[in-house]
Parts: sequence; structure tokens; C-alpha cells
Amino acid sequence: MEEKPKNEMWAVVELMGHDVTAGIIKPGELGGLLRIDVPIEDSFRTEYLGEGSIFRIRIVSEEIARAYAAPERGIIEYNAPIVPRAQYEEALQKARNTVSQLEHQVKSLSERLTRVNSLPAPEDEDEQTPWD
Repeated sequence: MEEKPKNEMWAVVELMGHDVTAGIIKPGELGGLLRIDVPIEDSFRTEYLGEGSIFRIRIVSEEIARAYAAPERGIIEYNAPIVPRAQYEEALQKARNTVSQLEHQVKSLSERLTRVNSLPAPEDEDEQTPWD
């Protein structure tokens, strides 16, 4: 990866109107506008944003910015934590596996308890067994 000048960084930029864009931000050359180079596959699309249209800028890693910039990203919750999609999917799969294991354990324990209840009722204490 090539070195970026110190005044460039990867960021997620939230705009008024609840739109989100992401990419490499740097001071713009056009009247103080913020320039953002949004990654599109192997290239970039340049956008210029006015100061009044920006709600928040979050400095993030390249991976996170690319995830936000991807067109298939869908709707992102307004105050969503910044987690790369791959990390989210991995955590979700781990949680699903854990739930599946727990469901299996509950079923197994339930079957064991049911078997215990199917034993014949204990004899009265007053009755003597042949070995007493």
C-alpha cells in the first residue's frame, strides 16, 4: 500500500439527512470543501462536501471505510458500532453455533429427566424386600 500524505486519512463521514459515505478524506481545493475519495472496487470516486452538510467524521481503518463505502452495504443503523462486516459475520456464526449447542444440551437433559420419571413408583417403606 502506498503512503498517504499526513493530512489524508480513512474516515466515515455522516451527513445531515442521515446519509453516510466513506473513504480517504483531505482538505479540498475548492473553496474549503472537504474532499473525500470514495473507494469503488480498484479505483476511487471523488466527492466534495460542504462544512454545513457534515454531521460527524469518524476516523477509521481502511477496511472499515471500504465496508461503509461498498454499495451493497445496505442500511446501517444510525448509531451502529463500527465493526468490519467479516468480524460481525464471524461473531454471528459463533453465536448461532453456541445457541445450537445449548439447544442440543437442553434437549438431551430433557430426555434424561423424562426417562427418570418413567421408572416405576417406589414401593412403600412398610413392605419388606426379600433381602431384608
